[in-house]
Parts: sequence; C-alpha cells; structure tokens
Amino acid sequence: MHRVSKDCGRYYVVHKKQLNDREENRMLLIQEFVDKVSKDAYGGSAELVDDAILCIVNELKGGNFTCAQDVAKRMEENVDSVLRVCSPILPLINLLNLCMQFVEELQENGYPTKEAVAKGCDFLENRRAEQASCLDRIGEIGEKMVPDGGKFSTFSTSGSVMSILEKVKAKGKKITVTCHEARPHNEGYRTFREVAELGFSVTIGTDAAITDLIPKSDIFVIGADAITSIGQVYAKMGSYLAALACKEFAVPFYVAADTSKFDLLSMLGLPLKDSSRPYEEVADIEIPAGCRISNVTFELIPPALITGIITEKGVVSPGSISGMMNPEKMSPRMVDKLIHWATN
Repeated sequence: MHRVSKDCGRYYVVHKKQLNDREENRMLLIQEFVDKVSKDAYGGSAELVDDAILCIVNELKGGNFTCAQDVAKRMEENVDSVLRVCSPILPLINLLNLCMQFVEELQENGYPTKEAVAKGCDFLENRRAEQASCLDRIGEIGEKMVPDGGKFSTFSTSGSVMSILEKVKAKGKKITVTCHEARPHNEGYRTFREVAELGFSVTIGTDAAITDLIPKSDIFVIGADAITSIGQVYAKMGSYLAALACKEFAVPFYVAADTSKFDLLSMLGLPLKDSSRPYEEVADIEIPAGCRISNVTFELIPPALITGIITEKGVVSPGSISGMMNPEKMSPRMVDKLIHWATN
C-alpha cells in the first residue's frame, strides 16, 4: 500500500495510489468518469472538471445521433448521471449548468445533427480553455503574495495552489513548503510529490500536527470546492482547523479559487449537499451497536477567518462575493434538478 520515498533530504511515506499518472485515464467515457467521481478519486476540482469535459466530448464525438434532439438527450443523460454521484463541487455543478443551457439551446433551435455535435464540443473545449486561463491568472496573482525566502503552507491538494507555486518557481524564488495528509484519502501526499518535483524543500505532517507546522509560516493558502454568497468557503475537512490555527498564530489565511466556485445556489436559499461518505474509508472495524464513525468530506470555513480570496479577477474579500454572483446564469431546468439533488 505504501512505499518510502526520499526527497529534499527527508524520508516520507507515499501512497502508491497518489503516484499514478492520470494521463492513462485521458480517454474516459461517462460511466468510467461517474465511477471515479463516486469513489472520490480526484485530487482537485480543476482535474475533475477537465476530465468531465473530455469524457462528454468523447461521448458526443462517438455518438450515433440522427438529429439534434438526440444530442440534447445524450447531453442531459450525462448531466443526470454525474449529478447522481457528485458532491458539492461547484466548478462541476457549474459545468453541468452550462451543459443544460446548451441542451435548452438545442431544443429551441433546429440545428443539423453535425452542427449540434460541433457546437457542443466547441463550447466544452472553450470552457476547458477558460479554466486553464483562470488557473494561470490565479497563479500570477498569488505568486506576488509569496515572499522570496518565505514559508508557504497549504492543506489537501488544489490546482489553484499548485499554479501559484509553479509561478513562484518560475520567478526563481526560494521558499519552503509545508502540507498535510488530508485524511482519509491523503490528498496531501499528492501535493507533497508535486511540490517536491518543483524543487522546493517540502515537509508533510499529519492533520493533527497542524499547530506544529503552521507557526512561522508567511502565508497559508488552500483551494476550495465552493464559496457561498456570504463568503463561507467549502473545503476539505481539516481546513477549518487550519484557519483557526492561522488566526491563533497570526498567519494570513487565503483561499485560491476561480469564480466558477461561487455557489449561486446559496443565493437561491439552497443548502450545500451533505458530504458524508462510507465509514469504511476511515476504519475497517466492527462498530458496536448504537455507535457510528463520522466521515464527512467537506466543511464550511466562516468568512471571519479568511484573509482574502485569490480569484482570476484579483484578491477579494469574503464579503464581496455576493456582488460578484449572477443567479440569472442558472438554467431553470438545472435549478429544478439541483433542488432535488441538494435535498436527497
């Protein structure tokens, strides 16, 4: 299950499943993608959305459609399949919303079949390019906030955080990095490996060791899966503890997230879906009667603990999020689907 790796002058335990090259999974179809989502097999929302786009494009290009309505039907089936298994990861939810907007466009217009497929592939590839551009911009903005010779800390794994560190590396800054396991899936080991590959000295600790590693950090940055209209950040369990520790030790606590993670549903009064997962992921033991093992994947960090949110549009305060949202962008049919999804 594990192997020991030597990097940056220290020995670490590295989980093999974190070392797999994701390129071998680039030709995913929808059912394979759904299986991966249901197993929480992704390390970050950027990677998740990227694969979602690729598999839906593959479905469109490989489909045997006789008319545009067939294309619309397949697209909506894909949306429903993913929605049945996904947790509240807003970039994915927002991608599904865009898919439903496209479904409605197809149903309102009489496009020829080939044109319908081409339009679907084009809008998905454009969204993929937009996401890459957002990550790049977040990296550029975040890099300026990391002092040369400083100590950078993070939790779990995040494409936005890695973009910042890649830009720090490109600028030639010398920093040290600390990260944490993020149990039970240990996404932090992926961060550890990727940071080490950038050439930085990196230390990884257990989640319980967070107050040991945070002191003397110059900046703490995490990714996010959703940000509500009142500036709450929905992130991997353990992130709230990190934010509290940062407040205790006077370390600036930032969230790196593009605006696709803004939760339009919160403006509609819909709660975030429960993120509890099977207890067997935490421990393989017999549970005594009347007892339970908690395995909640995500938690909400209150805005008062957040120094700022690094977006592709700049660094913003949690209190400014609602003014940056546009609920009119929601597909009416997608809203109906999400009401059912959020309450079941």
